[in-house]
Amino acid sequence: MTPESFVWKLHATVVEDNHAIYRALLLNTDPKDAFDPYWKRVLTIFSDLSAEQREVLIELTRQVAIDTTANVLGVIDGTRALEDVDGEFRLTYGARNLAGDLQSLFLERAEQLAP
Repeated sequence: MTPESFVWKLHATVVEDNHAIYRALLLNTDPKDAFDPYWKRVLTIFSDLSAEQREVLIELTRQVAIDTTANVLGVIDGTRALEDVDGEFRLTYGARNLAGDLQSLFLERAEQLAP
């Protein structure tokens, strides 16, 4: 596996798949049918929004996934530090080191696939 293929697969799974799940949940779940108190609150607020506002919020879920994943990859790459952690992280697949440019590759991929 190359860093590029890892990033493409990560983007597909973490961003696109989860975005589709959140979209479906938000658009197709009645707040009355939700059991989890958190989701009940979210769905109640969501149902009060206009169609345009709903789309903005759904798009926000996608952007949060992108930003969060990019930040984690930055930690792995060594471009983003964790407080009170000295040393470097590595991400390997077999014997191959994947880290180094993961954050940049991921953000490029996200930009290519932006709606």
